[in-house]
Amino acid sequence: DIYICSYTPTLSALVRSRQMKKQRVALSFVTVGQGQPGAGKGKVLLAVDSELELVRKLVPAMANRNPISDDAATRAGALEALQQNTWVHLACHGKQDPTQPYNSHFIMRDEPLTLLDIMEKDIPHAEFAFLSACHTAVGDEKTPDKVIHLTAGLQFSGFKSIVGTLWEVDDAVAEHVVQAFYENMFEDLEGGGVMDFTKAAWALNRATQTMKTKAPLVLTQRHDHGTCRSMIFGTLRTIYV
Repeated sequence: DIYICSYTPTLSALVRSRQMKKQRVALSFVTVGQGQPGAGKGKVLLAVDSELELVRKLVPAMANRNPISDDAATRAGALEALQQNTWVHLACHGKQDPTQPYNSHFIMRDEPLTLLDIMEKDIPHAEFAFLSACHTAVGDEKTPDKVIHLTAGLQFSGFKSIVGTLWEVDDAVAEHVVQAFYENMFEDLEGGGVMDFTKAAWALNRATQTMKTKAPLVLTQRHDHGTCRSMIFGTLRTIYV
């Protein structure tokens, strides 16, 4: 509550992200949501569509806004969205593979988008990503709080700041967190400000402080990866450089 914390998985990831192309390009914000994964790969996430619409309304007009959902939110579609946009909000099922961490993935309509898929791509214009999915900042069994996870994979690929998750919570609460986060991220833009990914840790801190007074939470150590998606206060993590 006193300090605003952010993390980096490794020093090399921090250095590499700072060495990526520094010239800013036109801002583009893509929302990628998959609430109905195909082939029985996960239960329906009822709040995904409303979360994407909420984010769309909160993103300022200065950014080109691109929604991808339902049938368009495939493995290839999501990967292309990561490569072609500067800001990304991703809402879907996420699954960490504790024994083969490079197989950790986001569940799309057709096939999973794996950590390896992401790390093989160079994404020089990327700035910020919010990963509204389960366990995106959890490592493998030997180093559960360390390097190899989905959030780190986005940083290795070029994203400068990422919000990832260590736990799970009810979809409705997640939506409140998302709203509070983006309201803080964009609160000063009407006065001539710019979308600034370096505010992510501060905005997340403000959002969680606000939500602590509004939504009582019950910690549960569930292991049903088919139902979890989002986050719990104190376990959101910002990788920020």
